[in-house]
Amino acid sequence: MSALLRTLDAFPRGRTTEEVLVLMGAGFDHSKRVRLLAELDELLATGRAIKGRDGKWRSTKTYMPRADGKSFSQNQSAAAIGDVLTAAPARFAFEPSLEGDLAEVSEGALDPSALIRYWRSALRSDPRGATTAVGDLHGVDWHLIAGRGPIVPGQEGAVKVSILLDDLCDEFRQALLRRESLDNALAVGWPLAVGRKAGVPVVWPVGLLSASWRRTPSHLEILVEADDVLVNSNWIQGAARSTSWSRAELTAVFADGDTVGQQAEDFLLKLREAASTQIKGKVNGEALSGQIDLQSSGVFDAAALFLPGESSFTAGASKDLDKITTWPAERLVRSALGPVLGLTSNVDAGAIAPINIGPLNGEQLKAVRNAVSAPLSLVTGPPGTGKSQAIVSMAASVIIGGGSVLVASKNHQALDAVEERLGSIAPDVPFVVRTLDPSREIDRSFADVLGELLVAEGAISAVHSDPDVLRRIRVLAAERSGALDAIEEKARLELEIADVLERLEVRNPATASGESNEVHRKPNLWQRILAIFSRFFGPLKNAGAGEKMRQLKPLSEMSYRELKKHLEDLRALSAGLVIDGDLIALAKDIEKLCVTYLPKEMQQRVQFGEQRRLDLAEAKDEHDFQSGGALPSDIGKMILEHRPLWLASVLGAPKRIPLDDGLFDLVIFDEASQCDIASAMPLFARAKRAVVVGDDLQLSFIPQLGRAQDRNLMQAQGLPSKGMGRFSQSRLSLFDFVLRVPDTPRVTLRHQYRSAGQIVDYISGEFYGGELVTAQPPEGVKIPKGSNPGIAWTHVAAPSIPSKGNVNKNEAKAIAGEVKKLLADQSYDGSIGVITPFRAQIMVIREAVDLLVPQNLLDRADFRVGTVDGFQGQERDLILFSPVLGANSPTSGV
Repeated sequence: MSALLRTLDAFPRGRTTEEVLVLMGAGFDHSKRVRLLAELDELLATGRAIKGRDGKWRSTKTYMPRADGKSFSQNQSAAAIGDVLTAAPARFAFEPSLEGDLAEVSEGALDPSALIRYWRSALRSDPRGATTAVGDLHGVDWHLIAGRGPIVPGQEGAVKVSILLDDLCDEFRQALLRRESLDNALAVGWPLAVGRKAGVPVVWPVGLLSASWRRTPSHLEILVEADDVLVNSNWIQGAARSTSWSRAELTAVFADGDTVGQQAEDFLLKLREAASTQIKGKVNGEALSGQIDLQSSGVFDAAALFLPGESSFTAGASKDLDKITTWPAERLVRSALGPVLGLTSNVDAGAIAPINIGPLNGEQLKAVRNAVSAPLSLVTGPPGTGKSQAIVSMAASVIIGGGSVLVASKNHQALDAVEERLGSIAPDVPFVVRTLDPSREIDRSFADVLGELLVAEGAISAVHSDPDVLRRIRVLAAERSGALDAIEEKARLELEIADVLERLEVRNPATASGESNEVHRKPNLWQRILAIFSRFFGPLKNAGAGEKMRQLKPLSEMSYRELKKHLEDLRALSAGLVIDGDLIALAKDIEKLCVTYLPKEMQQRVQFGEQRRLDLAEAKDEHDFQSGGALPSDIGKMILEHRPLWLASVLGAPKRIPLDDGLFDLVIFDEASQCDIASAMPLFARAKRAVVVGDDLQLSFIPQLGRAQDRNLMQAQGLPSKGMGRFSQSRLSLFDFVLRVPDTPRVTLRHQYRSAGQIVDYISGEFYGGELVTAQPPEGVKIPKGSNPGIAWTHVAAPSIPSKGNVNKNEAKAIAGEVKKLLADQSYDGSIGVITPFRAQIMVIREAVDLLVPQNLLDRADFRVGTVDGFQGQERDLILFSPVLGANSPTSGV
């Protein structure tokens, strides 16, 4: 079948000659227009197409005559009359959330393939993505619904939508039946925008909500459980063509519109800001329109159901998990999937030296050491504790050893911060690849980078790194690691000595039970530590005592005489430990050498000779000739030799990076509390080791699965009904999940470098159990005149008449006055930010500030107003907070 005939089949309601030509891409190509017009005449002559009295072309496959002499198409929906689409009436009701829990502890081994299949099903339960609908397929793969909302659930429940099956088009009901095996998921689009694409009327859902459905004998029941609206990227592209916005600007308005949703209230505020001239009537989801006219244009308060397709933003990860389920255990254990699935990792420990780019404290260095040695490690990084600095050193440690690194996050702002720091390793050297950044219109894959390499000049750079410098770096790193191990070992010995002394003080030798028969026991933790220590440093000087200690009873069971002997052995071991090297001096030497060595090494890696370029071209040609599709492992590894550092969004990686076990030497997940479990699994598969960095007290992702649906998905894969809590997609973030993986080395970064001591003390005491330590030098704090460093509260009386829409105008006026005083009256030379929970309050504050403060002063202070999540990854010398408290709140203030 020709492409032209397939196009006519796709539009059973017909298209004019000009519309057909535009759809076929011949709008401005004269020769192509002539050829297509000739093909239309041929289809007409052979009876395969017909041109109706309305001047529209249709395929005879979809055309049938009517008894009254008129015509209609077989697939034309009963819900469409002319260009007006009619909705099915729906009933909306609030339904409280079911808070049934999943058991915490899992006993026994679980089938890794079943777990992966469960996570795949969890991803498929969220079908949102890039969606464009044509009117001809209304009632086939999408369907309007109407009624009195709200359509978006609140924080404490869900919205249940009930529709009589008889009110839905037959084709749509049949499509539902065909998709019952796809985890009963669909997307609810709201509001809807009508526009034109290639001259043809189309409908774009502006926002998409994830939903699940079930059929009763009489109704279709839909459950929307999360107030999480994802902006449709196809609408952004279409709206950018019809407004003064560029695609990048419109994407920036909706933040990470690629994969991260937002609450309905914030979404509507941004929509009114971005498309105010396009909105028709009131858009609030309260009274959904019963009809849509395809000849109109704009954004309407209407909603529709969209069945799952290949455009889902989770489709790539879901397909990857499908492939991973077929992997044998040998492939799983060669990747970072091994430890998260409860399998023993088969990744070689290697000899990667933990280096530092810039100064590192002991905790950061320990995190780097874990990253290059353990198959899986976890870093808890509260704000301002230098996690980005640790990530840079992790990446540099692997790269300097000839390896490759993937840094992934759901948050583009987090990747921005890491990209800036990592790029500073070797400025102007293209060793870093950012796969996706909507704000800069960056979209690069392995195939794109391969194309760039094939056309690159095949000249070898005159710059060469010195292997003697690399050897010196490794020697110094080994000395530092040995010194750190000795310090930790000595500290453990001293703690053990203190414990024995305390026991001796309270023990009376006269009442001691005397000698007892030696019992051979399994070595305790302390004895295992000593065994590890001896492996690193060789036989202990008091080997006889050490051997006896490995077979001693627990301290609680020792007699007084045994404790005395044990104390002597411990003191002998502690005295025999010699700590060589000045850690501070070693760190400075390593940093100095790395700063010199890495730029030359990166310059050398990004360039290659003519023979390598030819090898790449030959491998690509052979691959394309034999099969095509995803790039094979050998080509991927050659690309990584010359582009060793990649930054990717978690859900964007499957589309841009080949799936191959252990392709990267290390994957680092940043802001892992914002990432779900299932979408991260394909990235674990792509690396030998994984580091998960985050903070469970920071912003978390919004789960789209309800607890009941989650349990059903588990049981559908044959997983047990109990003991699955730590794998739950509906309950845990990626950070929470790895926190529960047994035997995973963990480091908490406790030194806070960003805030004044009083702020750190407050945050530490209220949220971190007093663990944080102030590391910000007092002289680095820019304090306004007449103020003290720390937290200050200003009482602001709440408005006597409450404002609508999460707004407190009194707080906004108070903030505007404070900003004016700081910048205009006091000439404060620091940067200023304002944080508030609500988008509506942002707009009110910005308007109030603009009335009082000149723009040049705001620019000088890098002034910005944002929500908590919108401000993430940024910092200011001074932060003002508007809590938006009402008259009934305990107090109000700034």
